[in-house]
Amino acid sequence: MGMKFIKAMIRASKFEEVRDALQNLGVEFFTYYDVNAISFSKEQKISYRGRTVMDSGIIPIRVVEIVVPEIDALDVFKAINTAAQTGTVGDGKIFMWDMEKAERIN
Repeated sequence: MGMKFIKAMIRASKFEEVRDALQNLGVEFFTYYDVNAISFSKEQKISYRGRTVMDSGIIPIRVVEIVVPEIDALDVFKAINTAAQTGTVGDGKIFMWDMEKAERIN
């Protein structure tokens, strides 16, 4: 049976929903970590304490990595996609690769 590696870069604020969606599918283990992304596509002016300042374009991202059996991969992919959506640009990206080899370290 083949395995798939799924990497999702999501808004940090949507992590709880993604975690719950994976748990509902029976996923028993995955890893995550926080990173920052920078978007040069649009700088925005924001108001902070009555002053107008430029938004730096830094976006907090949570990366979720998971290895699943090939038979479950599409369901996991779809669950992450649905749970991570806010309906606005910048919700994230999901990638999926074939796992060539995996081995437990004993």
